[in-house]
Amino acid sequence: MKKREFIKSAALAGAGLVLGVASGQLFKSDKKNKNKKVIAINGSPDENGNTAYALSIIEEVFRNENINFEIVNIGKSNIRGCIACNKCHAEKTVCIHTTDEEKKWIELMKNADAIILASPTYFGGIAGTMKSFLDKAFYSSSKNFRNKIGASVVTTHRTGASMTFEGLNQYFTISEMPVASSTYWNNIRGLTVDDLKNDSEGIRTMQNLAKNIVELI
Repeated sequence: MKKREFIKSAALAGAGLVLGVASGQLFKSDKKNKNKKVIAINGSPDENGNTAYALSIIEEVFRNENINFEIVNIGKSNIRGCIACNKCHAEKTVCIHTTDEEKKWIELMKNADAIILASPTYFGGIAGTMKSFLDKAFYSSSKNFRNKIGASVVTTHRTGASMTFEGLNQYFTISEMPVASSTYWNNIRGLTVDDLKNDSEGIRTMQNLAKNIVELI
């Protein structure tokens, strides 16, 4: 074989190998995404309200990336807060005051690759029912959430989003969880869902947050 023909042949073979490896990686990546799961805890009592709409924007991105996404609505549940009995630590188990339903939610969080905490803003903070659940779940089980991706989503009419956002992130940072961010603080604003649909910056923030979560997992 002539030198020029050999070089051409080797180059084509090399290119084919590179393409093969690259396509294999893409195939693996796509297949891998199908086994990735994100769980979202919706703390709003309105299962079709503003917080649900914010999560629907994220869900659309996940669907396009073949990420399994499940939303757990806890806002209407009767949830008792932590009473500092410390039995969860002494007995090395989940909070003894959790219901069977709450235990299922915690198991979903344990088995997820990323956890999204989504809350409306109530008096400048996290919705009360949601905070009661999070206090118990993270105090008793945070070691199980270590190195999972955490992300906060906040809906608000006008103000209080930053304080709510900070409060939600505290659960992640004390649990050794990497926190996903976006191109703005993760909130979307409006009194009604129609108002939120007009918040172009908030929608973009939700979309970019979802894309960043995909990259991280």
